[in-house]
Amino acid sequence: KAVVSTQSTGIVRRSAVQSPEYRSMEWRLECQLSSRSLHNTVTPNVLTRWRLSDPQSKNLETKDTYLNCDVNTLQHITESLRAAQLELDTFHARKMCRNLARIG
Repeated sequence: KAVVSTQSTGIVRRSAVQSPEYRSMEWRLECQLSSRSLHNTVTPNVLTRWRLSDPQSKNLETKDTYLNCDVNTLQHITESLRAAQLELDTFHARKMCRNLARIG
């Protein structure tokens, strides 16, 4: 059993994904009030700038990533993130996090 545990620990460490780390976020609301073909229409967009750092870089260089979306898409993203956050509060997710913390 100890050999299998050591092998699985090595596999998890080698396959660990190093995702960028959040540093800051700025946002701006842009509204198109009308265009040549469509008068009196309001089209809101949200432009966000995410400043992320690479955990593998030695001096934690940051990289800017931009996301431009309409309000409906932003609401969908927000709902998806809230659902994921609620899913992290389940017993199974907490158990998996504890087990991964022991391995790492």
